[in-house]
Amino acid sequence: MPLPDWRTLNLPEGSLPEPVPERTRLVLWLPGIREGGFQPWQRIANVARAPVVTEHGICATAAMAYHARQRILGVFGKVVRRFREPRGDGVWILPNGDYAQQVGQRQTGLLLAWSVDDAVPLDAERIRSAWPQGQSVQRLAHNLFLVSGVELQPAKPEPVPPQPPAPVISPPLPQGAPHEQAEQLLAAARQAGDRRREATALTDLGAACLAKGEAPRAVALFNEALLIARQLADRALECDVLGNLGVAALADGQLAQAVEFLDQQLAHAQATGQRFAEKIALTCLGLAHARLRDPDRAIAYFEQALALARELGDRLHEANLLWHVAIQEAERGQPDATIARGQAAVDLLQQAGNPQAAWFADVLEKFRRGESAVSTETAATLPASMAFGGSIVASAWSAPPPAPDQTPRGPGLLYQAFSATKSMAKFLGSGLQTVPANTQQQRLQTCATCEHHTGVRCKLCGCFTAAKAWLPHEDCPIRKWPR
Repeated sequence: MPLPDWRTLNLPEGSLPEPVPERTRLVLWLPGIREGGFQPWQRIANVARAPVVTEHGICATAAMAYHARQRILGVFGKVVRRFREPRGDGVWILPNGDYAQQVGQRQTGLLLAWSVDDAVPLDAERIRSAWPQGQSVQRLAHNLFLVSGVELQPAKPEPVPPQPPAPVISPPLPQGAPHEQAEQLLAAARQAGDRRREATALTDLGAACLAKGEAPRAVALFNEALLIARQLADRALECDVLGNLGVAALADGQLAQAVEFLDQQLAHAQATGQRFAEKIALTCLGLAHARLRDPDRAIAYFEQALALARELGDRLHEANLLWHVAIQEAERGQPDATIARGQAAVDLLQQAGNPQAAWFADVLEKFRRGESAVSTETAATLPASMAFGGSIVASAWSAPPPAPDQTPRGPGLLYQAFSATKSMAKFLGSGLQTVPANTQQQRLQTCATCEHHTGVRCKLCGCFTAAKAWLPHEDCPIRKWPR
């Protein structure tokens, strides 16, 4: 039985439905009575993946609620708020774009209840007869009630395949840019005294700093996270931190240290069977040796990463790796091998319908003709969906300076292709293609229940999910996103 559609509910005046994927979540913000310059709000939502139980013509599912209050601002206050957005723990963004501060903790032991048949009205008396142990019954809308003090038990449990438990998300959910999300999670972890969550949040914050070009600060944050991971003897956590630390060292020009950290990550990933972490470690080691002007070793690492990308079905990473190999073949003075690998990358992107294909095909054609540069006019037309997003590999990418005797054509031309696509990750403004809002929400909801998601980024691909979820040609590395 699906949830009620909020668009058909006769909601009280001033209520705000929160945009969520249709038929999967129901989230409502209900206003209270203004008092003392504040507008109180009650945020009511069904629990993700909770079953819908039907008894005696009444449907019910587990729910939770938060209470918050919004400061009522005058004209001047609203102008100031535009330039100083509220921050810190417990700040919620209302569906209308205003801010509210959470009051108290999350309320559980709630049910959303509605009648199976709209023609048969549901009232408080019917609900109390169904759940006499309930403490209170609140009408939310026509044919929708909130019941407190009830733990829902399925009437007729049916055997289901074993599933991992739903993650426990401490309120409030992080909102805002990756940097702000990571700071919220870090503050919550430290307040709770949870060292494992603290190390993960430090890694998230370091990744966000690295994406902003703050490599030295990122290195410091990753080192702090690494110390905690080793104190906890958590090898999987240490593997995640080491990979990010290696990338930060690489971006900071500490090439020897970067190789050392990435070698350690590779050993951890291989020992614990983390195939995606192994693939990223091999890729970054290839990039490190490319920066060290060792194309033979760079190609060897890229080829190992290629084999894993094909095994795991990661076609976008496979295309990126083929282009990396093409660059190194050009460094070795092998134009035929360069064109073959570059064309293989273009073919993969074309098969996937990815807009990167036309860009890389154009660059490859310029390489064939011996041209020396990518036009700025062409680069300006790149779609945002061709960028790597916030991935760890994108943060690691930095074209090495040309050798003293190297002409601008050849490898330099192919380097420019990646440099342009990397810089395009910063431009996600108006006019650029994105997926519909409901698709983006479905993707984020899927990530929120995934064991590989930190709350800010995906540990498998390294991307900041809030940004990646908008891009039409991106996908979950383990294909969990709805098609």
